[in-house]
Amino acid sequence: MTLTSPHPESFEFWFENEEFDSHDQFGSDYYVNTFYKDIVPALDIPKEGYIVVMGTARAVSFDLLCKKFGPERCIGFDLYNPSNHPQVKIKDCNELSVTDNIPIAFAHNDIGSIPHTPSLKYKVQEWLLGNIVKGGYLLSNNNLNRAKFKFEELATQCGFQNTQFSELNSEITKNLPFERIEGYMYSKKI
Repeated sequence: MTLTSPHPESFEFWFENEEFDSHDQFGSDYYVNTFYKDIVPALDIPKEGYIVVMGTARAVSFDLLCKKFGPERCIGFDLYNPSNHPQVKIKDCNELSVTDNIPIAFAHNDIGSIPHTPSLKYKVQEWLLGNIVKGGYLLSNNNLNRAKFKFEELATQCGFQNTQFSELNSEITKNLPFERIEGYMYSKKI
């Protein structure tokens, strides 16, 4: 008998996979919580537009944004919603189109993962860049990603200015491991 790994589109892959133990199974010790507690409050996010997280997982991190900005302003997208969070929309983001367009003040592309779902990650990046309002932000991977996507150049071509986490004051990034500081940026629509 051969054991097969769960497929990246399955619930089991994202929520019953030891591979994500290092991410606390997307719980309270998931590094994204630190992004939302330490980095997002330092941004001058526009008053108009939604706060959007693509890939909410268990919605623990996402809920931090709902508490900060108000749930009515926050929208999360994911293939599953195991926490039944009321602000998470279940959607296969491979199917994003212009009919899904909304004004976005802040977004985080945390959908899937570059090693497992690279084309989805890139598609979502493009969709987000096209929906962020002037002065709005996108938090995402930079060019130091496994797929070697040129996310920095893509953002620049779309009218954004990039700030690497490695350029931020060490007080803001002190709670992040080096690989997260090295591999992430936020991009502001200018």
